[in-house]
Amino acid sequence: MSSPNQYFVLIVPACAALLGVAMIYCWSRLRDHRYLLWIASGYISTAIPLGIHSLMSNEHLARWTVPLSTMYLFGVWALAHGVAVRFGGRSPPRLAGTIMFITLGGLFYFSQIDDDLWLRLQILGWSLALLIALPAKSILLSSRTRPIPLAALLRASYLTTLLYAFFRALALTTLIPREIQPDLTQSGFWLLMLAANMFISIWIALAILTSTAMSIVQTLDHERSQDPLTRLLNRRAFFEQVKKRLERYGHTGWAVIICDLDHFKIVNDTWGHAAGDRALKEFGALLARTVRQDDLAARFGGEEFVLLIRSASLHTAVLVAERLRSSAMNLHIPATAHTLTASFGVVQLNSNGDINQAIEQADRLLYEAKHAGRNKVIWKAS
Repeated sequence: MSSPNQYFVLIVPACAALLGVAMIYCWSRLRDHRYLLWIASGYISTAIPLGIHSLMSNEHLARWTVPLSTMYLFGVWALAHGVAVRFGGRSPPRLAGTIMFITLGGLFYFSQIDDDLWLRLQILGWSLALLIALPAKSILLSSRTRPIPLAALLRASYLTTLLYAFFRALALTTLIPREIQPDLTQSGFWLLMLAANMFISIWIALAILTSTAMSIVQTLDHERSQDPLTRLLNRRAFFEQVKKRLERYGHTGWAVIICDLDHFKIVNDTWGHAAGDRALKEFGALLARTVRQDDLAARFGGEEFVLLIRSASLHTAVLVAERLRSSAMNLHIPATAHTLTASFGVVQLNSNGDINQAIEQADRLLYEAKHAGRNKVIWKAS
């Protein structure tokens, strides 16, 4: 092999190994993203035998076929499995193990008993393609409830890799004459294959890392907008979403409901803050179950909650508040004998309604309900 070619073939495995190291570093900082570790293992496990394979003579290839192929097979499976985990799926390990076992058996026979490089390449090429294809259903038909950033790009990258794997296996079978197979690792086809491997490896790595970065940004934004205890919107996020709703749909057809848990201090003082937290969680879950797609529910602080709901009339909004008041009394707070009740203030927005003014008015109505004996709904048109 000429010196330039020798240096070139080392670039590809070196790049793959560096990508693997980069993903291990990312995983060390983002332990929840365990797919990064699988993909990193795949890059490193394929880089090592690829570099060794490209530099070996045919005599040494036969001797080291089984250990190098084991790393190839595991690495490709780990890559495919990592992408599947990103989509909430998996590559079936038992089926993958069966494919690997049969493949290694064939490779052992045609390297140690009946030395045939051409057949070894066929067996390995088609086996690698099958391993990549194993998680195809979980990747291409993923039904995760929470969308994955750049999901379409990741699927396209996986599909491109899958098609390339089968094309490479088919090319080794049909396009490459058997008589030049012994010199394959020194041929232009081998260099072209290495270039394709490098391009696809870098492409997938960039897609995975970009998708991961976008997921982190989404998670941080979600946490910044969410009350950590009840998982409802916090005050800041509530006003941001209200502005978007009113700009999109106008000020009419909305109602503001403010509610406050009655005698909440008694819960904390009698059964402890853990019981108080459970009460807040249960009530927050009740609000989350009640609101519809365009409605908003937020915890403003302490035991005070605010809702913005689509409502054609004040009467409809009052019915929603009454349903919440009644449902709150049926909530079970573990380790307490307290019956949870809540007071409500309801205001219907009009075309000139201001959300801050409506909240202030609903808050006054809430305290009227408190002074009237609690566990009541007081309403008024804005």
